[in-house]
Amino acid sequence: MRDAYLIAKNELLVTVRNPYWLFHGIVQPIIYLVLFAPLLNGVSHVPGFPAKNAIQFFAPGLLIMNVLFSAGFEGFTLQDKVESGFLERLRVTPISRLALAWGFILQSSATLIFQSLILIACSLLFGLRLDVLGAAILLLLIVLIGVMMASVSFTLALMTREGGILAGITNTFILPLLILSGVMLPIGFGPPVIQTISHLDPFFYAVNAARALVNGLLTSVSIPEAFAVFAVLSAITLALFIRSMREAVA
Repeated sequence: MRDAYLIAKNELLVTVRNPYWLFHGIVQPIIYLVLFAPLLNGVSHVPGFPAKNAIQFFAPGLLIMNVLFSAGFEGFTLQDKVESGFLERLRVTPISRLALAWGFILQSSATLIFQSLILIACSLLFGLRLDVLGAAILLLLIVLIGVMMASVSFTLALMTREGGILAGITNTFILPLLILSGVMLPIGFGPPVIQTISHLDPFFYAVNAARALVNGLLTSVSIPEAFAVFAVLSAITLALFIRSMREAVA
C-alpha cells in the first residue's frame, strides 16, 4: 500500500506540473456540451425521447464519454515512461510490481474524479438537475469504468510500445463503443439491428445507469447491471495489466 501510494503521489505531482494531461480529456466532452447539447433541444419533444429535456439526457452520457477518452488514452503516459527509461530504472528497485500497477490506476482514478466534478459543474450551468446521492454513486461507477479502461490502455501500451499503433487501436474501438452506447442519441431511435448490437456494448449499460443515477431513479435495474458488468470487466483487465507490468519490470 505504501509503494502504491508513493507511485500514485508521484504521478499526480507530474500531472499537476503539466496540467495539460489533466484537462485534455474533458475538452471534447465540454465542446459537445456547448455545441451539440443545444441541437438536441429540437428533438427532446419527439415521442420516445427518454428525458424531459436535452441536458438531463446528454450530461450523464458526457461523464461516460469522458471516461472513454480520458482513461482510454492513459497508455500514452506509460509509453512515455517506457521510452524515457523510467520502467527500466525500476527493475533495480525493491518496489512491488503489484503496487506499481496499482499506483498508475490510483492516479488515473483521481484524475477521473476531478474531471467528472468539472463536467458536472459545467452541466449545472446548462440547467442540469442533479440527484446528490445518485451523483455520488455515479462517481463510484465512473471509477470502476476508469479502472477497466485504464487497465486496457496501459496493457496495450506495454504490448505495442509504439504510439502510432496504440492510437490506431484505441481510436478504432472507442468510436463504435461511443456510438452504440447511446451517448449522442437514444438507441431506441435506431433500427432493430442497432438496438440489438448495442446490448453487446458494456457502455450501453453504463450510460443507462448514469442517466438513472443523475435523475434520482435509484431503484432502476440498469444500475446493478452496470456495476455487475464493469466489476467483472475491471477485474479481468486489471489482472491482465498487473501481469503485463510484472513482465515489463521483471
